[in-house]
Order: sequence, then C-alpha cells, then structure tokens
Amino acid sequence: MKFSACNSIVKAFFVFSILSLVVVSSVFAAHVFVPWEDEVFVAIGKEHGPEAEKRIRKIMDIILANHEKPVMEKLELTNDFLNNIPWIADSDLWKREDYWATPFETLTTFGGDCEDMAIGKYAMLRLMGIPDDALGFAYVETREKERHLVLVFKENENSPLYVLDNQNPDVLTGPERKDLLAIYVFQNDGKLYIIDNKGGKRSVKKEFTGRRFEKWATAKERARENRKKYEKYNGGRPLFPND
Repeated sequence: MKFSACNSIVKAFFVFSILSLVVVSSVFAAHVFVPWEDEVFVAIGKEHGPEAEKRIRKIMDIILANHEKPVMEKLELTNDFLNNIPWIADSDLWKREDYWATPFETLTTFGGDCEDMAIGKYAMLRLMGIPDDALGFAYVETREKERHLVLVFKENENSPLYVLDNQNPDVLTGPERKDLLAIYVFQNDGKLYIIDNKGGKRSVKKEFTGRRFEKWATAKERARENRKKYEKYNGGRPLFPND
C-alpha cells in the first residue's frame, strides 16, 4: 500500500474514533471463487467428522449465494455466521497462550477467539468479492481493558468505516463504537503504526517498516498447507484460485 493511502486510512481512524483500516494482502484472499468438487467436502468429513463437513459446505453455499448481494448484506451475513462459532480460549482449544488459527482450523474445530473470528470474516468476505483494500484488522482495547482484535471495512475514503466484532452482533460504524480504544495498525507487508491517544486526540506516534508479525505469518503458512492438502480432491485445482 502506498504511503498516501496509509495517510487516508489514518485520517479515517481519527474521524471514526477506532483503529483505522489496514490493507492486508493475504493468502486467504481470492478474487473469484470456483465451487469445489464434492470430493473435497467428503474428504474433510472423513478426517474431521460430519459436522465439520456440514459447516464447510454451509459457508461455501453462503459465499456462492451472496456473491452479488449488496456490501452491507455481505458484512452482516459474515458477522452473523462467524459470531455463531463458540468462543474458546487458545489455552483450552490449542493448549497455547496465543494461537492464530486459519479459517479452516476454526471451522473444523468449531471454536476460536477474537483473532480467529476476525481472520475467518476476512477470508469469507474476500471470497464474496470484497476488495482486499477495503478490509483490515484493528487491534483495540475495550472498556473492560481487554485487548481485542476486530475486522474493519471501509469502501472508500468518503464512506463510513464499519466494525465486525465477535463481541457485538451488529455491524456498526466507527462513531458508534466509542467503546473501543485504538492501539496499533499492522500491515501484511511489515508496516506497523503505533497510535497515540493522548488528550482525546489520536495520532500516529511511531511508524515501523520491515516488521515480521510471526503469528500472522505462520497462520498464512498453515493456510497454504490446509489448502494444498485437499487439492487432489478438487481435480488438482487450487481451492482458492488467484491467491
């Protein structure tokens, strides 16, 4: 993302009182979703059980059925679907303190925390045709002083910023989410923006480049492995073309 685009994003953050949009080019993304062969779902069911197979089939049906729907419908459908996944702490589900699961892992295990649900929403929206530069992740603090990750959407510089949050059933605009305090923005290309909230005004305190976000990077690597494993059941075709 160009620096001028970053400035627009940060300005939106100041206006809407929430950590602003980040552009994240991800291996989860795909511009055109091609329906999978039935053998893929059958293989998933054999390995992870019939309920996991049903969940994967359902999310793919939603993606196909709503690819041409208005953006707000896509946001609401995605938020609803992923928010129905039970919240389970990483220490209980993965026996680790902070594990960022892939969308496949979240759906097959049927559980996850805020990072897992935000990543799942990102992947689902990308597959429904939402542009990558309209989506991003925001690391925030709640009124209860809990560190939290949400997905944000902003169609263009003049449009509202919307927040998709597993702690809130509604897709609300930034001004409506005054309960969230911004902490930082991170980007897939290694850029990091630390936010200063002093005096009720927000500004970029520090900027860094070339940073490797280990949990994000390893989640993407596992996502590649997830997809590669089932390509042979999809006629040898990638599950998510063009990514």
